[in-house]
Amino acid sequence: MPIHTFEKIIDNLTAERIFRQIPFEQFIVELSGSGELILRSIFQFFHDMIDHHISETVDEYPEDVENIGYLLYNMDSLFIDDSEKPFFADRLFSNRLVNLARSFRLGSPPHKIYVFKGPAGSGKSTFLNNLLNKLEAYARSDKGLLYEVVWKIPTDGLSKPSGRKTRGSTKAGVTKDGEQSFEKTDLDFFEVPCPNHDNPIVMIPRNHRAKLLKEIIPQEAFRKRLFKHKQFEWVLKSEPCTICSSIFDALTEKFSIKEIFSMIHARRYLFNRKQGVGISVFNSGDDLEKSLVRKNETIQKFLNEFFQDSNKVQYLYSSYAQTNQGVRALMDLKARNIQRFLDLHGIISDEVHKVQEIEERIQSLFIVLMNPGDFDQISQNKETQADGKIDTSLQDRIHEILVPYVLDYNTEIKIYTNTFGEQIKLRFMPHVLESFARVIISSRIKRSEVIKDWIKLRSVYEKFCDPDFHILKMDLYAGVIPEWLTKEDRGALKAEIRKGVLAESETEGHTGFSGRESQQIFNEFYTQFSKKRPITMKHLHDFFLDENRKLKDKIPGEFLKHLTGLYDHEVLKEAKDAIYSYNEEEIIKSILNYLVSITHNVGEIVKNPYLNNEEFEVTGDFLDIVETHLIGYNASNYQKSKFRDEAIAEYASMTLAREIKTEGKKITETKQFQEMFAQFTRTAREKVLEPYVGNNNFRCAIKEFDTEDFSKYDNKIKEKVQTLFKNLGEKYGYSIECAKTVILYVLDNNLMEKFK
Repeated sequence: MPIHTFEKIIDNLTAERIFRQIPFEQFIVELSGSGELILRSIFQFFHDMIDHHISETVDEYPEDVENIGYLLYNMDSLFIDDSEKPFFADRLFSNRLVNLARSFRLGSPPHKIYVFKGPAGSGKSTFLNNLLNKLEAYARSDKGLLYEVVWKIPTDGLSKPSGRKTRGSTKAGVTKDGEQSFEKTDLDFFEVPCPNHDNPIVMIPRNHRAKLLKEIIPQEAFRKRLFKHKQFEWVLKSEPCTICSSIFDALTEKFSIKEIFSMIHARRYLFNRKQGVGISVFNSGDDLEKSLVRKNETIQKFLNEFFQDSNKVQYLYSSYAQTNQGVRALMDLKARNIQRFLDLHGIISDEVHKVQEIEERIQSLFIVLMNPGDFDQISQNKETQADGKIDTSLQDRIHEILVPYVLDYNTEIKIYTNTFGEQIKLRFMPHVLESFARVIISSRIKRSEVIKDWIKLRSVYEKFCDPDFHILKMDLYAGVIPEWLTKEDRGALKAEIRKGVLAESETEGHTGFSGRESQQIFNEFYTQFSKKRPITMKHLHDFFLDENRKLKDKIPGEFLKHLTGLYDHEVLKEAKDAIYSYNEEEIIKSILNYLVSITHNVGEIVKNPYLNNEEFEVTGDFLDIVETHLIGYNASNYQKSKFRDEAIAEYASMTLAREIKTEGKKITETKQFQEMFAQFTRTAREKVLEPYVGNNNFRCAIKEFDTEDFSKYDNKIKEKVQTLFKNLGEKYGYSIECAKTVILYVLDNNLMEKFK
């Protein structure tokens, strides 16, 4: 390795790993500039870590008054990037996790055990491992700044054990009976770390703490939150741990208060899962600790000699102290972890744990992974029973966050592409891979009672949505409000309904195809059909209905039929949009002439003030054509007459009035014009394919596009076909091969008639 490369590595590692201890006075200086980072509990720290890793937040409907804040969070940085095994958080779980983190940020969280509950194969263990890895890394970053107390007690002229020192050297020896030997040294200090990881600010007595913070915190906004928000309540109320208090009190017999504070130093609180510092994780097979009491004989002997009293400072602590202001996690709720779980109950109740005669105050984030049936095992334990049920006080201490199977088809697709590669998308017709994911998810969800009450006329959607509205529910879970909803149903989609539908997800995702099964099923499907490029809905249909595979038993009845209907509806819409080439200027001209015409009689020659006073004759045919586009091809004469009267009234009372009021504001910016333009365009698109149904030349031109034979067709057909392929590619991502397949599918299955 070239020496300059090695030197760069050394420089980078040095920059990353310099965590020097600082005197208390310097800590106060840093506190004035970085108070929001330093004065964080583990709960605030957890929130900030989550927020730090959210690379993007998307709200598809920001202007919707019924918006419920169900956002798309990009959590790849947290769960996928730089992870040995990625975890794919769907939109539902991402919102649950962000909402939990925000509850930590907004206030002092209740004393709870946070249980992440989900079935086997839902990825709970992967989720927790990735989460804790990022939490540990965050604690080492600049934004993860946390401090803990370390005492540097002077040792000049004292005999002392060869423990941690800050300067000089010594020789450690062992006597014949195995005890550590002592000898005179020239060292200045002996380090005694706080095993409870106290934040140095708590060393300032509570009655003086508020005054100090008011003086040193310059940021007015943060200072206001510090003294008024519940999330910072601990800063003003917390006491030092028993060991630090004992050391402080014992030192007052020998030193002044100023000298004592010169012994208090701050060092970075760095999490280390392997050593159980800040983060400790237990599997069900891990042995129970033989003794919860931890000792450090070296430090204890120093303290005994320094204070010439073996009872002044008892350096005793528990394993819980190691993760104070950190995370203690149980990977599952089985075997020995049941006892660990029960032990948490007493600590959670009042945040106090007894170590022999010493009290420890513990404020940690307790996380437990649990399968749906794990509580049954706890119920069989006599200590937890109350009338045959889990003790109510224990139940009250549990906060559940569900980790079910994926219920968002976009996330399901990400799992497939991560496992099998992004190139698999090239093998599928557009919408077919999404349809595969929808079939898998249909096995995991239930009929929606909320949607049943919301949608009054289900027959409107029978051609492209199943009667139990699984398809609609999946869209809402994915954050999509489908365009195919009627205007009435879209208007009736209130916030309460959206919340109700999302609430139903709390009981879903525990049955159906598991995460492991879905990948196995996809592997079988892709292996069978990947060579038959492109993969179509027919391949999907044949695979899931194959009697030999017995997959259809987990899929709702006729779901595939309705999913195919949705596919037909979508590709027909895309084909219409792709071939549509109406001249917008002509549409604008027609609407402006119509608005002027309706205030005159048929046969009159009028001037249009919006088109430079261009003259035209008002005819019945013209009015009929425009109104057909505005209210539909099947509208009766009565409906057209009524529509015309309403249009005249709105034009006179609203459009013209607004134009006068705004001193010549363009009529094309009025609500009436914009609504007419949108409807005219929609109707024009609806009928755009009809001239080509049954046109054999058009069909052949589609098949021979991008070949030498394509040149033989007349210019009009070639122009339409070229427009069609260009738009399908640019707007919807169709390759030429897929575009040919989908247009022939639309024509051969006469989808225009199906959705007429």
